[in-house]
Amino acid sequence: MRALKALLLFTVLSLAPIQVAYGKIVAVVASLKGHAFTTYKGQTQTLKVGDHIHREAEVFTEIGAQLSLNDYYDHVYHLAGGGHIALYNNLLELKEGYLWVQSLKYDPLHGPLRVTTANGVVETTEGESIVSFDSYSGKTQLLAIKGNFVFKNALMEMKYLTLSEGQFSFIHNDHEEGRPRKATPIGYASYKKVTGLFDGVQPFGEAKPTGLKTRLSTVAKPKVAPKREVASTASNSAPENAFEAALAAQAGGAAYPGAVAGAPKSEKGKVIVLRLRDPASKEQSEKSLINYYQSKLKVMAKPKPKKKWRPSYQAKSGVPIKVFGAPKGSRRVPASVKKKPAVIKVTPGAKKVSTRSSKRASSRTPASLGQMLPKIKTNAFEGQMLKEYKNQMRHDQEVNDLIDQLKSIDMDYKKDY
Repeated sequence: MRALKALLLFTVLSLAPIQVAYGKIVAVVASLKGHAFTTYKGQTQTLKVGDHIHREAEVFTEIGAQLSLNDYYDHVYHLAGGGHIALYNNLLELKEGYLWVQSLKYDPLHGPLRVTTANGVVETTEGESIVSFDSYSGKTQLLAIKGNFVFKNALMEMKYLTLSEGQFSFIHNDHEEGRPRKATPIGYASYKKVTGLFDGVQPFGEAKPTGLKTRLSTVAKPKVAPKREVASTASNSAPENAFEAALAAQAGGAAYPGAVAGAPKSEKGKVIVLRLRDPASKEQSEKSLINYYQSKLKVMAKPKPKKKWRPSYQAKSGVPIKVFGAPKGSRRVPASVKKKPAVIKVTPGAKKVSTRSSKRASSRTPASLGQMLPKIKTNAFEGQMLKEYKNQMRHDQEVNDLIDQLKSIDMDYKKDY
């Protein structure tokens, strides 16, 4: 009896360190493209397929790489290039980049899966979504692919929003005080752009994998030579098929991949899929484009209309011009013609002033020419005095003109006033 107790105690003590050691491991590397690194307790190591990720360890991927992880809670994570995450028990913290989360099974004992960022929290029981976080702008984005997701602010969890399949939302501290934006359906082009960041990853099918298996098959596939195709042709890529399957599920058609067992089926409906690249419409558009350019070429090929002849007056023609009809005795003289001003002779002591005009009768000229004022003819004494006065001026005439110009800055100054 004592030997049995000792054996039991030895077995328990020997298994205890193994359980403690395995309790620290939360995930396993399932697939890796490019280079990825992990940091744990101050040590950084490169990752490869099959490596274990410890609790509270941080994982980094280089630009252009892709990492897929399986944890022990039936969850699969796909981290795109340039990503940074930290793993915990049934919890993952996204610090940078894009993350595709696939929750395969819900365990009430462990609770829902939580993905946190600096300002957002994503919770789900079963489903798939893509979560992104930009540390520069502080923006958290969520795209629900399958299932329902609870999206809320990390600091104010009462501000939450529920997203269903095909809906998109984001959280930014400057937008509506940190509340999640109202959920909106995502466009097809945006859906393909986001899912195109993950190479070879697609939503799960109807037959869910059990245990820790993923859709990333490790079976060697035969190599097929790449076929050259036109870039504009329709492709049967995984995101396009998944999107059409989601459309069929929303319209009430066939069951979409990942449907909950035992759920009430909706009535059958009709699904109309509008392809963006229809060969018939493409051919029609090419024909219309060719017709358009042909019409333009016909217009350009037409001869240019002949210009009407117009005379040019740049060079003199030498043709004499005669003007007829001007009266001979007309006294009208152009205003630009200068006329001799009237001369007024002043005799000292005389009461009358005699005026002497030119023999010809002068016509009236415009007042703007300044020739209306008569010139006063003084005697010899006054003429000599005026001459001496000009010779004894303080300044030259040019200096006096300059002084007048400087004084004329004041609009009230006028020399003749």
